[in-house]
Amino acid sequence: MNLLYFSKTNMSDFDPAAKGKIFSLALEISDLEKRVEEMLEIALDTSWLDPLGVIDKPGYKARSKKTIDKITNDILKNVGSEISEEFGEYMVSDAAQTALKEHLKHLRLPLAEFIKEKISGNPGFDFHTECTSATIAFGEAKYSGVSSAHGRALKQINEFIIDEKDTQELPDLQKFVTEAAAMNAVNGAKSYSAAFSITSNNINKIMDNALNSPRMKSLLKYEAVYLIGVKVSA
Repeated sequence: MNLLYFSKTNMSDFDPAAKGKIFSLALEISDLEKRVEEMLEIALDTSWLDPLGVIDKPGYKARSKKTIDKITNDILKNVGSEISEEFGEYMVSDAAQTALKEHLKHLRLPLAEFIKEKISGNPGFDFHTECTSATIAFGEAKYSGVSSAHGRALKQINEFIIDEKDTQELPDLQKFVTEAAAMNAVNGAKSYSAAFSITSNNINKIMDNALNSPRMKSLLKYEAVYLIGVKVSA
């Protein structure tokens, strides 16, 4: 993936009382076939199970198996010229995690569907990372083949916060993050990642629209917000 755009903004530019940062990244997937191969390799890598204890390890292995099979056999191995919304959201989630790891040194956690009980479609955040400041970034991914999807991603994040989806996920996430990050989340120190597809060629405008979205206002009280645009080139 190519990094097309990167900026860091102080939240205080929008709210004098805010102390956090907003990071904006735009990525380009120029070779979809190669990216699918990389995603398949990541999906089949179960090394995230290795640090778990004798009870958690077989439990999460069993829990993730059907989802891994679905992702690899039903989604990744059936990508055609048209990108489905299901594959698109998985692709955007994976790209966002990869970018946060490569460009901002985040710890990449297993995709949410790997550690939840329900096989795909589970209502809740799509992906998670741990920031270098020991905070969990709760991520939501949205894909559209006809329009840029930043508004939908930010809207979903705000709805999940109201429904306390982030808090509900902590019992599982604590097994994959540092103790400091888990305790910070309990005490309200959290971050959020909005990952979204981009269809426009005007990358700067789309990223600026996301940054200035009215849906950003309620997120300015948190540690950081990560806006991650993903464009697939023909």
